[in-house]
Order: sequence, then C-alpha cells, then structure tokens
Amino acid sequence: MMKKMVLLVALCLATMVAVYAQEPSKAEIKIKEIVKKYENVKGVECVTVTKGKGLGLVKMMLNSEMGKDFMKGVTCITIINYTDASQETCLALRKEVESFGAILEEFDMSKDKDLAENEYNRSYASISAETKSISDFVIAMEDAETKMMMHMAGKIKVDVEE
Repeated sequence: MMKKMVLLVALCLATMVAVYAQEPSKAEIKIKEIVKKYENVKGVECVTVTKGKGLGLVKMMLNSEMGKDFMKGVTCITIINYTDASQETCLALRKEVESFGAILEEFDMSKDKDLAENEYNRSYASISAETKSISDFVIAMEDAETKMMMHMAGKIKVDVEE
C-alpha cells in the first residue's frame, strides 16, 4: 500500500511539473490577446502556426532570412499583417508592440543597414545567457509596402554576448 501511495504522489508531482512547464509566458499571453483584439479588424490579418499546423512550412520559408539554426528551436509563430489597416489601427498596434518592452528586452535594430531603412522597427526577446538562447522573440517592421509583427515562441539558440 505504501509503495502505491508513493508512486501516486510521484505521478502527481510529475504531472504538475509537466503542466507548469507548458504554461505560456507573459509574451505568449500578450500576443494571444493582441490577436484576439485585432483578428476581426478591417485590414489586419492574424496567423498562428504550430507543429502539425503549418509550422514546418513557415520555418522553411524563414530559414533563408533568419538561419536554419535560429529557426530550429521555434515551436510557434504568430504573424500579424496590418499593411492594409487604417492609420489609427497601425498606431494602436505600435503601442501594443511597444508594450512588450515591459516584459522583454529590446534590441537596437538601427545598426542593421537593411532594417534601418524601414519607417518603424522594434525587436524584443527574453534572453538567457546561461543557455545561450532567446525565447519569445517579437519583431515589428513597417516600410512603405508592408507593416507586420511577428512573435516566435520556443528556445532559440543564439550566440549571446555577456
């Protein structure tokens, strides 16, 4: 009887750890709120892809831009395209993007020549120097032709400067 009780307690603890590990981050919760708020707004298109639901295809398309090693740890991608949205909606989405600054670290993208030409650039991520990885990578870019925001969840291996 005692062995069964210990086994049951161990099983319960293992289940709680697994559930806790799958708990979404603050950034994931925030991006889901943004999608819910804007998915039916005129001129805004929201797409979320996960494993088995198009993630592999989107990762293949982004491999050339971001690198295969970078994309390897990505488990979910959300893209919000607001190219055809009203100016009011664009400004509201910019405020939403900038709210990630309270929960993630911002990166200066003005040094990248290709990105410096854009009208608006923001990039945020959660950085772990110990595991040399980032998670919850958020990037927003606007130029004359395209306005989009993208969130990548997962454990993305990078060279982290200490």
